[in-house]
Amino acid sequence: MKILNIFPLTLAQDTIILDEIEKKKLIEEIKSMKGLNHTVKESNYAWTGDTKGHEFLFSNNLFKNLASKISQSIIKYLNLLEINTNLLDIYFQRSWATLTENKQSINFHTHSQSNISFAYYLLKPEDSGGIIFRSNDLQNEVAKNIFTNSKLEKSLITKPNAYNSDKSIFDLKEGSIIIFPSKTPHATTPNNSDSLRISISGDVTLMLKDSSGFEHLMPNYINWTKF
Repeated sequence: MKILNIFPLTLAQDTIILDEIEKKKLIEEIKSMKGLNHTVKESNYAWTGDTKGHEFLFSNNLFKNLASKISQSIIKYLNLLEINTNLLDIYFQRSWATLTENKQSINFHTHSQSNISFAYYLLKPEDSGGIIFRSNDLQNEVAKNIFTNSKLEKSLITKPNAYNSDKSIFDLKEGSIIIFPSKTPHATTPNNSDSLRISISGDVTLMLKDSSGFEHLMPNYINWTKF
């Protein structure tokens, strides 16, 4: 039998290699951000710079080279979707670091204020956890709730796979970036190592250079009126 998959959710994975000197500088800079912040550590929740006053990481000159490389990966992703980037102004809206220690993770959430989001793994020890995505719409759910855990436990579903699961986990390597639509629910799995995991995430906004004749995409902010 031939399987015909339609209406896919498309994520993109790419690799960005930094030299060891630059990587070390970025790691130390990120660690210093957490050190300067005096909020109480939440034992099971990773430290996220966007909620600690460090949500514009790419405004720091140390991160300009990485930002440039990430922008190239995002352009490749948009080209894959056949989006004409020549008609767009593309902005890093926010960018921040996440530090995940032993047993820490991040709950499911979306980034509804942007169009595209990404996570880049600057420091990724073995067994330090991954990123998990969730679908809000099980396209193959031929009967309501047929793909729940209880049905699996009762052997109505023999095993989970890509056709019957609402979640997918990616355990990416150091130097990997994953790019996805910001509206996609995602979380991180716990860091089961004794080493620190550092990722850099960000939100990207697409704006039309000329919004004439387009209704739904964001018009360029230069034409907005402040009140």
